[in-house]
Amino acid sequence: RRVLFRSGIGGFALAAHRVGWETVGFCEPDRFCQSVLRKHWPDVPIFPDIARLHWNAVGPVDILTAGYPCQPFSLAGKRRGEADDRHLWPEMLRAVREIRPAWIVGENVLGLVNWNGGLVFDEVQADLEAQGYEVLPFILPACGVNAPHRRDRIWFIAYSLNNGNMRRPKKHEGK
Repeated sequence: RRVLFRSGIGGFALAAHRVGWETVGFCEPDRFCQSVLRKHWPDVPIFPDIARLHWNAVGPVDILTAGYPCQPFSLAGKRRGEADDRHLWPEMLRAVREIRPAWIVGENVLGLVNWNGGLVFDEVQADLEAQGYEVLPFILPACGVNAPHRRDRIWFIAYSLNNGNMRRPKKHEGK
């Protein structure tokens, strides 16, 4: 599997490496995070600006992951939502449209679920469904994976219905 990451310090990439997947690129603007990524994945290109990235430079991707910026929706921030410069869901959606990965794994703060009456949460799901993905959102607390704190996160797992790969047709009852 070929995987592209919105990166941070490489948590998704570490997990992918452990299962034998190839990381084909990182998208990370923060210089400190870039230095961590370069240390552990010196041969993987880092693209610093998602808004200026031409996705054809990356090549084919099976799995697109993104912990796109949470500050616009975090209870710890000003909660400016879509008015915040760091609201990068539209750029993430552009990546989905251009790359057409079989799988998408997205992560964000729980505040995304209740910001503006849940409108952004609904928007993410509707946007992915409109692109031909089946979406499963769920909330996973950090303590669910043995962290010493709760820190709820919303996860979106999406699979392309147009991929044809690993997808089984639904059996209808009575047939």
